[in-house]
Amino acid sequence: MLFAGQERRRSVRTIANVPGTATFANGRQVTCTVVDQSDTGAKLAFSAIGLLPERFELSFGARKARPVSVVWRRGLEVGVAFV
Repeated sequence: MLFAGQERRRSVRTIANVPGTATFANGRQVTCTVVDQSDTGAKLAFSAIGLLPERFELSFGARKARPVSVVWRRGLEVGVAFV
């Protein structure tokens, strides 16, 4: 049983706060901030989202672009899983 504030993730997240780029299938790019990350996903913050597809490529730091899938959305924050 989980209680409020308990962690449900399978892997530990580390704070990143680094700039990132979301690249959509049509080539459009949107900048974001990678708030935190883990081996399985990340939390992203956008200044404006508009229409965000369910899948896109995310690049940040020295990492090459990785495909991601949206898991949750809250306002301008989005949780994604690496696929």
